Amino acid sequence: MFGKQRGTGESIWDIKRRIGNVSSEFQVQYRESVSVLKVVLSGFFDTIGLYQPVTGKQKETALNWMKFLEIEYLAKIDFTRLSYGQQRLVLIARALVKSPALLILDEPCQGLDRANRNRVLTLIDQIGHQSATQIIYVTHVASDQLNCIHHELCFEEGPSGIYRPVFS
Repeated sequence: MFGKQRGTGESIWDIKRRIGNVSSEFQVQYRESVSVLKVVLSGFFDTIGLYQPVTGKQKETALNWMKFLEIEYLAKIDFTRLSYGQQRLVLIARALVKSPALLILDEPCQGLDRANRNRVLTLIDQIGHQSATQIIYVTHVASDQLNCIHHELCFEEGPSGIYRPVFS
């Protein structure tokens, strides 16, 4: 993975450092009572909670992503007090702060209103077109089409009622 052969001594932390992740499962696990800014900053360290000092550059990067997603006003609010959709936007910012080589997005627009959904889809498309980041995007919403996605795996119901994978 990432140009390294299996068994070359890379730790799971070395691998995680290059991956940004957003999922409902992770959102449920992130129950730390910390500020939104600390949640976003924790993306640099792949931790649930912030246990290391941050640099001025890291804080600036986190605030820039929060500003882009229009959540900078939430910076000092406790993450656990946010709505589901607000938490989702915070976790998207968290996944993006380290400019990951691989971005895994499992239903990233779940819980978002139309304006935020469009903002997130536009952002993902821009990342896909303008960076070297590879994107794995999972959705159950057929209208969430992204121009930056070049390969698609769908499941279609076959004649026997069993779903089969269709790769395009």
